[in-house]
Amino acid sequence: MSLVVENLHVSFEEKSILTNVNLELRHDEIIAILGPSGCGKTTLLRTIAGLQSQLSGTISLDGESIDNIPCERREIGMLFQRPVLFPFKDLLGNILFAYQKKDQRNMSDVQSVIQEMGLEGKEHQAIETLSGGEAQRVVLARALLTKPKLLLLDEPLSALDVDLRRKIAKEMRSTLKSRSIPAIHVTHDPIEATLIGDRVIDWIELQPGGDNEE
Repeated sequence: MSLVVENLHVSFEEKSILTNVNLELRHDEIIAILGPSGCGKTTLLRTIAGLQSQLSGTISLDGESIDNIPCERREIGMLFQRPVLFPFKDLLGNILFAYQKKDQRNMSDVQSVIQEMGLEGKEHQAIETLSGGEAQRVVLARALLTKPKLLLLDEPLSALDVDLRRKIAKEMRSTLKSRSIPAIHVTHDPIEATLIGDRVIDWIELQPGGDNEE
């Protein structure tokens, strides 16, 4: 899988947020984009995912434009700053939400992901009892089970303390590499960026002179 973003321009209420952004993600690569809060990183990920429309420019996966493909059909997973979990479901129920139909469930794959995420034995634990790190592992496990072509990581570790953030960054990198899932990870933490990325891109390289809020 390769991703190419060309001359991307996004604006809100006639205010430019992204201007002529170009980015290429190579096969099985993890890119870390480093930049301060409010620079436009989240807008870039949301546009790639199809959650935000662009004014101009193109986004292509494997040489095919996805500009007119709705977000639910892009096969792109996204993790947000705060984990999106359902309090009325236990840990396993939240992970199984990745499956739309019961007959699609491969429980051996589910159990493998749970074990890989270090969540074995906690399948029926209530969501409100999870730590911040465990909650992010749950949403990562759920994303992995959808077998995305690309995973977008919107500072999913920013709410964790520094030591845990860097520990999970290493775990995420190992998991994505073992499953050959390409990813774009955005962060304001330079050490986190180097821990997870094959390549680190400073935001100013994508958006020279940009000072817009997301």
